[in-house]
This record gives sequence, structure tokens and C-alpha cells, in this order.
Amino acid sequence: MTEGVAVGSFEDPRLEVAQKRLRESLDRADVLEAIREIVTGLLGCEEIGLFAIERENRELLWSFGIDTERHGTLESFEESALRRVMQGELHVAEADHKEHAQQGNPPLQIFVPIRLHGRTVAVLVMLKLLPQKLGFDKADINLAKLLSDETGRALFERSANA
Repeated sequence: MTEGVAVGSFEDPRLEVAQKRLRESLDRADVLEAIREIVTGLLGCEEIGLFAIERENRELLWSFGIDTERHGTLESFEESALRRVMQGELHVAEADHKEHAQQGNPPLQIFVPIRLHGRTVAVLVMLKLLPQKLGFDKADINLAKLLSDETGRALFERSANA
């Protein structure tokens, strides 16, 4: 999914940092901390949810700053966007969150399919950008695609063998 982003030839140094951090994570807790660091520090999002996909079960596996009462399941989000994400497509869209706009935060919803062996095994949801972040650009999209490709191996393969 990271077309044009070959290992060792990163145009954006954030890609190399993120890839290295995920690949060097020691266990599941460290992978989750790496995701938090990448999403908050490099992408500028402060509301994050990681939803595991197991057959029909789409439960919240881990979150940071997300309102779990409001967004405890994937079903709380737009169904048409989720269908595309389940097929492996990154989805970035303006959200209808008036409170974000009033606080000066761009109202975005970012859905990142976490892929493993060609299938979506989880969905990373980002809901609120930091006040200084004005939106997502092409470099941010490339970083989100790297998360899509690398997180599944780090979270589900390596932690299962640890």
C-alpha cells in the first residue's frame, strides 16, 4: 500500500522513524505505545481508537483520548466509509463534529485499515487533530499508509510469537 515508499529511500523522515519504531517494538503494549507516539507526535491527532476485526466482532481494542461511550464500536461510524476501509482503502473525510470546529480543530475522521496478509484485521480511527494541525496533507497520507502496512505485523504477528 505504500507505493513509491521503498525501504531505505524515504523522502519524509517521519516515515523512516515510524517504520523503525513499529518494527523495533518489543510486545503488544510497546506497539500500542508506538502507535500513540506516531499518531499524536507525527500526525497530530489526539483522539485515537484501534478496533479489532474478528468475524462480526468489531470491538475497541485500545484507545487514547477517544470518547469510548460515543465511539466504543465501529458501528458508531459511517457505514459506507467502513465498508471501503474493510476492503483496505484509507479513508480521510470531514466529520460533522461542530465541537471540533468551535475549538479550532479541523473536523476530520481518518480510518486506517490495519492489514495483515492481504486482509484488514483492525481499523485505526483518528478523530481530532491537535489545535496547531490544520489538516492532512499528502505526507500525512503516506504516513497513514505506512501505519496500515506495518502495524498488522507488529501488533498481531510478532506479539503472538512473543
